[in-house]
Amino acid sequence: MFVWLVATLVPAGCVSLTPAEEHAVAEVRAIADDTARVYGVSRISVLVGSNIEGVGGTYRRGLFTISTPMLRSRHRDSVVAHELAHYLLDHDRPLSGTLALDWQREQERRELDANAKAVEILVRVRGVREEQALSLIYDHLLVFNRLVVAERTVIPWGHRPPCEEIADLLGRFPAHRAWTAGLPCGPATAVTTAAVTTAVVTTAAAAAVVQRPAPSAATDGNASALLAHSYFTNRAPAAGPGVSELDPASVPLGLGTFDRGRDGQVTLLLGVRSQGRAVRVVSRWYDVSGVERCVVSRTAEPPATADRKWTWHTHTVPMWELRPYPGRWTARVWVDGTSAGAYSFSLAR
Repeated sequence: MFVWLVATLVPAGCVSLTPAEEHAVAEVRAIADDTARVYGVSRISVLVGSNIEGVGGTYRRGLFTISTPMLRSRHRDSVVAHELAHYLLDHDRPLSGTLALDWQREQERRELDANAKAVEILVRVRGVREEQALSLIYDHLLVFNRLVVAERTVIPWGHRPPCEEIADLLGRFPAHRAWTAGLPCGPATAVTTAAVTTAVVTTAAAAAVVQRPAPSAATDGNASALLAHSYFTNRAPAAGPGVSELDPASVPLGLGTFDRGRDGQVTLLLGVRSQGRAVRVVSRWYDVSGVERCVVSRTAEPPATADRKWTWHTHTVPMWELRPYPGRWTARVWVDGTSAGAYSFSLAR
């Protein structure tokens, strides 16, 4: 069980799902089937659990259950890989020992082993680069650690404090020490559930150059007439009734530097000038070595009213994809195949 409480199991057919959730279930089943094929083991059933707060996923006796909220979570694949790891590691077998303390310690070792095995599954089954797979599992444990520190949840039986689980996980991959050593709860950090809080506060004080964007001109890069505005932030602009895209207070702060432990994403916020039609906006993200690490491609719709000359458009990359590559990043943007500039930010070590 991956840092979540035990779920009440119900068959997938008994749960009312949206089309998007049905698609997510199909993706989860495909991961489970591909895992069985790659590892040469029997397929297991995938069930959808009832909506119980705090429940992510469980594996018990050949049944993998995932909760409905987890289908939409950014942590979905890490939960799936962790529970499949329990299956591959034969963690259905009874715990040895005669004392409750012995059982607790053995279950803790199983959870640590499943964390590491989940990285391998993401690499072999999903084709994720090992450093990014490690970052994805780390991401989930780090978020859980924040919840524990904030006393918004408890550590389930059979788990060590999440900061300790993180230190164990990262310690099993010494080849990646160059980028993991300075992370909250990493091997070089004091192993306590509060360690991440201290690390985040320290890095936040020295981090980002913060700016409010100018309302009519691009703030970074070499923007063409295709863009009215461009900068990086860690969230999308506000939306909803009464919110004006022209009001600086409704848009997030611009960041020049992002923290690999505190920030969950990097968002390139673009003010795309109206072409009177929908346009395709593509951004290609390059690390400090000039290696292309990710591509985002989305359609920007024209403004809703004729008096608007541009509209907000966001390209977001989750931090787990970026975290292994600290340093200066550059995002190059094209609008319908025409270059619209290059924009940079820093990923703090």
